[in-house]
Amino acid sequence: MTHSLFRPVSAEMVAAKVELRDRLLTRLERQAVRALTLRRRRQYHPSPGVNLVGIGIGEKIVAARPTSELCVKVLVARKYPRGRISRGDRIPASVGGVPVDVEGVGYVRKFQPPNQQRRRPVPGGISGSLAIEAVGFRYAGTLGVIVFDRDHRDVVYALSNNHVLANENRAAVGAGAVQPATLDGGRPTDRVAALDRFVPLRYNNEPNRMDAAIARFDAPADAARVILDIGAPTGAEDPTLNLLVRKSGRTTGVTEGIIRSVQFDVFNVVYEQGTVRMDDVMVIEGVRGSFSRPGDSGSAIVDPQGNVVGLLFAGSDTVTFAIPIRRVLQRLRVSIAT
Repeated sequence: MTHSLFRPVSAEMVAAKVELRDRLLTRLERQAVRALTLRRRRQYHPSPGVNLVGIGIGEKIVAARPTSELCVKVLVARKYPRGRISRGDRIPASVGGVPVDVEGVGYVRKFQPPNQQRRRPVPGGISGSLAIEAVGFRYAGTLGVIVFDRDHRDVVYALSNNHVLANENRAAVGAGAVQPATLDGGRPTDRVAALDRFVPLRYNNEPNRMDAAIARFDAPADAARVILDIGAPTGAEDPTLNLLVRKSGRTTGVTEGIIRSVQFDVFNVVYEQGTVRMDDVMVIEGVRGSFSRPGDSGSAIVDPQGNVVGLLFAGSDTVTFAIPIRRVLQRLRVSIAT
């Protein structure tokens, strides 16, 4: 059962989120240093700075039930009893009169690995990766949706994440992409595209706006302008709070979820080269079980009308994170192929 919040997000709500975000970020480095010291001493202490996942705007949940009240939403890896956290480290119940809600979601990691077939032409929502000679190891992600160049409509690409198609900034432009992914048996003869451009990832608490890359199809006829088991997308739209969405991904196939938070800043996403901070993303909760699993990175998030609203890039045990799609399309100068 779902419901909708039609109330717009106020300027006061955004200001409260920014104020609390900045307050928590100044605490983050200090908490990380303290946690490392305690680990070395084999002592235990819950650290909100290390435990903190991110902050955004969402609906206040009380006793596992939605309240229809907008709030500043803070997600943590593990929610500890208030008495076990020192007074100075506690997250406030409100900021400037705006309520704050804290929810435990598990630790966040990028999504990558198990099992899909070779398909020609290649649809969105399918297993894909760089060729093994480009990276030296086997892995898998999702080729989310087919897009075309805004200046040259006959140039067609597969859209996914930087960590799927560019190996976290380490791949060279022109590196071959295969379908299925190398972890799923993809071989050099399964090449379908070449890395064309990507948005570099920044580490060490530097803000990022997206984890995105595109690979140009060697033959446009090899691209199917549909998303596997969902159909042809109708365009691109902005995400909204409590919107029912779907995705088709390499690991979990088609799943349904609800956007539970928007304008969310994720502080600690674990990548191979370090932790990544990703600003202004959406948080999705699965309707029946997990919305996504490792290997679903790069999946397109689709609304009930068939519009793509987001690009999946990471998740925890209970929630999924996605980047608003219009930001990605604008940055890469591409449009959804319908």
